Amino acid sequence: MATFVCINDLSSHVDEALNPKLFIEKRVSGDQITGLFFYSDSVNELFNVDRSNLWIEYAKSVNIPIYACRNSLVSRNISDQINPFIKIVGLGQLIEGVVTSEKTLVIGKL
Repeated sequence: MATFVCINDLSSHVDEALNPKLFIEKRVSGDQITGLFFYSDSVNELFNVDRSNLWIEYAKSVNIPIYACRNSLVSRNISDQINPFIKIVGLGQLIEGVVTSEKTLVIGKL
């Protein structure tokens, strides 16, 4: 099953999210992940170089794109400090991911 993952906030999952592979696969076991969309407070994960590198390594290992919400980055003044591997996009990408996937997993509160 194709699953799009929208990550809103990881503050209540800090210890779990130290290993993105285990964190995501625990929630979407067996599904094909079509993308990871970082939204709201979760974009802070991508600002931290060490944390960002873990997410990028995971995404590269399973060949899935990472998206970061442009407005979430701009409102935190970190849009120019994100690794170029991560695609900075608008909410249209979130909508496309939801519509084109069979399932959407939302992690964290809005």
